[in-house]
Amino acid sequence: MRTSITTRGTRLAAVTVAFGALFGAHSASAQTAVVDLNVTLSPVTLLYYFSTVNVTVPSSAMAGMLCGSGTVGTIYNTSAANCDLGATGALTATGSGTGLSANGAIGTNPGGFSAASVPLTLQNVWAVRAIGGTSTSTTVTITLGTSSTLSLNGTGPQTIVLSAPTVSTVGGAGNGTTAVTFPDPGLVTAQQGNVGLTLNMTAATVAGVYSSGAGATGDNNYTLTVSGT
Repeated sequence: MRTSITTRGTRLAAVTVAFGALFGAHSASAQTAVVDLNVTLSPVTLLYYFSTVNVTVPSSAMAGMLCGSGTVGTIYNTSAANCDLGATGALTATGSGTGLSANGAIGTNPGGFSAASVPLTLQNVWAVRAIGGTSTSTTVTITLGTSSTLSLNGTGPQTIVLSAPTVSTVGGAGNGTTAVTFPDPGLVTAQQGNVGLTLNMTAATVAGVYSSGAGATGDNNYTLTVSGT
């Protein structure tokens, strides 16, 4: 009986060793799988803009514009010279029975200012991101809106009239044109841009808010259009 048990044990051990040799003696080898990923981006053009632009012109800016080449002094202080135009040059006095007079001929626009055509540049008021499409460039066009007159408190009769809209790219070309074209900027850095307008302020005789409607925020003063992308 002992001899039989020993023989069976020997045979079982031999079978176990053989099984391990076939299936468990070595670990599985590493496998490599190569994957080809393709990403298709659809063309896209995005225009970033402000639907309402509120501009406040402080007294110092007005004085700087009105003085032109003169020196801005103390604003609204009648005891001091607000716009120093320097020396008059040689004036020749005339005399009469009432005394002497000398005409400095200062003129109506001593600083070269014209209220009928005041340039206004709105810097960084639009931007574009674009890729793909039928062209590798993008064009931004500006047109004057249906409401080109801004009235005091939206009703008047004092007004500021808008004209000559232009667009330009920040740091690029296109100044003083109604359309500017630039290479598609991609998705990372948007192309920023400016808007230029000319203001006729001859009828702006009262300080206050000038708009194309009393409290209106949906008026069309100028329109930006993106094309060619």
